[in-house]
Amino acid sequence: MAQPIALEAGAESGTTGPEGASALWGQPSLRLSVLFGVLVCVGVVMVTSASGTAGRGADVFRGVLMRRLTWTALGLVAFATGLTVNYQSWRRHHMAIGALAFLVLALVLVAGTEINGARRWFRFGSSIGVQPSEFAKVAMIIWMAAYCERCVWKRHPRKGGPMMHTVTWGLLVPGTVASAASLLVLLEPDFGAATLIGVLCVGVMLVCGARVLYVLLGVTAALPLVVQKLIIDEPYRLQRVLSFLNPWRDPDGAGYQLIQSMIAIGSGGLTGKGLGMGVQKLGFVPASGNDFIFSILAEELGLVGGVVVLAIYGWILWEGLKVALRARDTFGFALAFGLTSLIGLQATLNVAVVTGSVPTKGLSLPLVSAGGSSLFMTLWAAGILVNIARSEETPGRVELTPWYTDVPAYEHTLRAASRKVLARVHAVLTSNLGRKR
Repeated sequence: MAQPIALEAGAESGTTGPEGASALWGQPSLRLSVLFGVLVCVGVVMVTSASGTAGRGADVFRGVLMRRLTWTALGLVAFATGLTVNYQSWRRHHMAIGALAFLVLALVLVAGTEINGARRWFRFGSSIGVQPSEFAKVAMIIWMAAYCERCVWKRHPRKGGPMMHTVTWGLLVPGTVASAASLLVLLEPDFGAATLIGVLCVGVMLVCGARVLYVLLGVTAALPLVVQKLIIDEPYRLQRVLSFLNPWRDPDGAGYQLIQSMIAIGSGGLTGKGLGMGVQKLGFVPASGNDFIFSILAEELGLVGGVVVLAIYGWILWEGLKVALRARDTFGFALAFGLTSLIGLQATLNVAVVTGSVPTKGLSLPLVSAGGSSLFMTLWAAGILVNIARSEETPGRVELTPWYTDVPAYEHTLRAASRKVLARVHAVLTSNLGRKR
């Protein structure tokens, strides 16, 4: 806490120079902002470079650049929103945010645009697409963090311990909500995003006190069904697993993308072929500007460039986890942990797919891949994370509100209505059982 106080005193007296810069850089919020900004710049450069497909012309090149810059500008607005709005405001409206996530996930299955057999997008015109699952990732983290905070501090009326330690409130209720969100994403279908949402929600539950044994038993019970229905019974997913084990068994089919990706990474050498000089983006690596952009980055910037980008993600993960551990309330801790895990885990899985370490999944590289929805939502999440960090640096600037006093009127109304409905259902069931007896 001493560094921010010293900085404010120096700022008032007009002190500048190396000491002031050192104190400023000592703030986690600034370090995170700079790291996110570097990745955004890398994304603009690499997405534009990956668009340089032979024969497409300068107009296409400029179109890709302008579209990326437009999404970047919108993403900076989202970042500024997350940065300036008190992070506890998202807790206050977590029920509405969660409901909105379910609404758009259900709506895209009905009114979304189908592309390559998947209905994941709302299309507006020929070049603008919005992917609801990207919003759902952040929304479910917000909902889960707010729910877990309440269950951590609420005591069970009979057992006396935190409700988060019980099977019902610590596993079944949050697990059902997370499973429902993952199922809606899976119906699009988007196996990678569905898995990511489930893993992130379980992670937040565990760090907030859910019993590890209960979670393990639940996962173990569901695992055989998941493997059977989602992998074995789906030929294309099974083919992905088989091609991951041996991509050379079908080098012109299922293993083609992975082989070309590894060729791109290997041909980059130590320092790369030079920015814009990559060959594999010229129609060899499918989705070279999106899910497999790291292979193009490694080809053009080499091992050095790839390691630097990975080090930035690692630094963000380190800073984000420290922000979580220093959080002033349970919600801030759970939210910072979830948002940091979202960025770190998605980056890890993307690079693992590109390098052939895990089977292929449709996950973008945060802040670097071409997806506009992913860029926008990731910058929103980044802004919230920086906001949590700022609240730790200057505690007097933001007064924390206890969760039990920070409940909107519409939530009280909905809870009262739901209790009346449940009481009515219970009365009807009891009456019918009494008559049968």
